[in-house]
Amino acid sequence: MEENAIRDVLASSDDKTKFEFESRGAVTKDLLIDHLLKIKPNILHISGHGNTDEQLLLEDIEGYKEEVSIQRLSDVLSGFTNHINCVFLNTCHSLAGINDFNKNIAYIIGMKNEIPDDVAISFSRNFYNALFNGRTIKDAFKIALSRIAMTDQGDENIPKLIVNKEALIEDERLLEKEEEAEDALINTIVSEEEIAIAKNGYKKSISFHYRLIILAVTFGIGLFVFLYFKGNSDLTSSLLGLIPSALGSYPFLEIQKRKNRITLIKVFEIKRKRLLNALAQLSPHERRELNDEFKRLIII
Repeated sequence: MEENAIRDVLASSDDKTKFEFESRGAVTKDLLIDHLLKIKPNILHISGHGNTDEQLLLEDIEGYKEEVSIQRLSDVLSGFTNHINCVFLNTCHSLAGINDFNKNIAYIIGMKNEIPDDVAISFSRNFYNALFNGRTIKDAFKIALSRIAMTDQGDENIPKLIVNKEALIEDERLLEKEEEAEDALINTIVSEEEIAIAKNGYKKSISFHYRLIILAVTFGIGLFVFLYFKGNSDLTSSLLGLIPSALGSYPFLEIQKRKNRITLIKVFEIKRKRLLNALAQLSPHERRELNDEFKRLIII
């Protein structure tokens, strides 16, 4: 039921494309390690049962329940703090008496006492509903807490949030490094300014060729009138035949070439934006290809 509730709120959320939900059932100790290695979750959610000795009940190889110390789980997760930002232990007594669960994980959510199943599911559903719609982990916790407080049963005193400030500071440092790396990556790709300069150059060239056409037409008309009044009809007829072919063979063709280039650059801009949206997956080879394509577009 809890899994379905989380899937439902994700499917109806505004930011569903930003999240992926992976679920695994009947998890043993070994399978837990396997899933952490392969899935690399940012939020580890463990739902099930716990006891008053601060232990989780996982499956063993024969399918029976196996007790796992919360502290031992904390130690295990030390090897996965590079991607785990939040641990949600939706089990009874999961954080009873614990205030220092893995200091390298920014957020720990658990239960101080026994919690009814329907309340645990409601809390989980409302937490993820808020999170999937753009709220922070702390705000999502408060919203979920306020929802179960509406029943006036005192259940809002059961969930517990541990915030490890040192891990938050480290996360901010890593984020800054990622942003710096992203900026450096963007700088290796042809810039919007370079694209704008290329388009403006083509537009100026088109304007020049239009002026050239106007100048040629004006000159041709003037020469035609001059020769006509001079009475040189043969030369006038020859001029009338030469002017259209001269105008059509060069300026109009050059104008069309540059218009085509502008259209291609606009298509290139769309491609560039799409690739920048997938910046983290953009390889050096793809960046070189993108830059080479732009160079080909601005060479006439």
